[in-house]
Amino acid sequence: MRAKRLMAALLAALCVMGLTACSGAANADNASGDEAASADGEVQEAVGEVVEGMIATKEVTVNPYTDELKIGFIPSNATEANGTAWGEGIREELSYWPNITYNIFDGEMNADKQSQLVYDLISQDYDGIILQAYNSSILAAAVEDAEAAGIPVVTINLGADTAYAGHVAMTDYEAGYAIGNKISEALGEEGGNVVVIQATPGATRGEELESGFQASMAEHPEITILDEQTGEWNMEKANTVMQDFLTSYGDEIDAVFCHNDQMAEGAGVACQNLGYNDIIIWGANGESKALEYIEQGIITGTVYTNCYDQGATAARLLMMYLGSNIDTSTFTQTPVIKMPPITVDSSNVANIPQEDRW
Repeated sequence: MRAKRLMAALLAALCVMGLTACSGAANADNASGDEAASADGEVQEAVGEVVEGMIATKEVTVNPYTDELKIGFIPSNATEANGTAWGEGIREELSYWPNITYNIFDGEMNADKQSQLVYDLISQDYDGIILQAYNSSILAAAVEDAEAAGIPVVTINLGADTAYAGHVAMTDYEAGYAIGNKISEALGEEGGNVVVIQATPGATRGEELESGFQASMAEHPEITILDEQTGEWNMEKANTVMQDFLTSYGDEIDAVFCHNDQMAEGAGVACQNLGYNDIIIWGANGESKALEYIEQGIITGTVYTNCYDQGATAARLLMMYLGSNIDTSTFTQTPVIKMPPITVDSSNVANIPQEDRW
């Protein structure tokens, strides 16, 4: 009976925090109340299936309102726009608990560095860890060891290849698929040629975006992918890659897909500087500079996620676990909260208020 009450509490907490099931991309202006209600039903059923078979209890040893607690956030890169926004969302949510010490540790885009940081927090008796993994497989062992030590781990955007407390996802596969559809829609029945500026090889998020994009392209044989090169997540590198593409292919290029906004910004500047003003350019993330570039006509679009909300959601989920007797170390599957992707272009960029831009 107690396990059933805990399962119900977990379901309620996840649904309140905006857990949603996404089978594809959503636009900001096309979600109806009926669709949302249907999604809620799917969520409760899906999470129920996950939680029903894995819930176990432990002795409650922490009072999250009075005990001194330490929570650490390990982003893959603490200085990038999304890493900063996630961190601020976590900080704002945890500010409601004056008894919590919150620290950010920069993973420096290095999975081995992140693993060592997780072990450092274990040895320093942290109570909870929020992690944005750089590589899912490499981080799995450290996450398992944290859970085994009684420290619940909640991941953001990129998770680990093991079972743990929870994951708050950007839905990268769906984002890549949505971008592919937007590009094919813009190119029309005649199709065209696309180049791709990819993430650093081995980065899980880039692989997911690429998989979704390629799935969309497979449905559009009228579109040809001319070339793919890594931009290493970097604006300057992407600018150079785009210049090389333009030198090699010139007017043959109709569209560009970049695995993040910074690379889209670099590609957009390269096209602008070289006089190619009609190339379709899509990024992914939704950072404020990309939204400004859309408004200025430098790039075409992006997939937006409210990273402040994503970070706050991860913090709420972690605090729920810390205040319960749910033993997350016994989970056989990881509960997932999906933040629905919103495709943004010149038609709806003005709908994103300044306070939600990061």
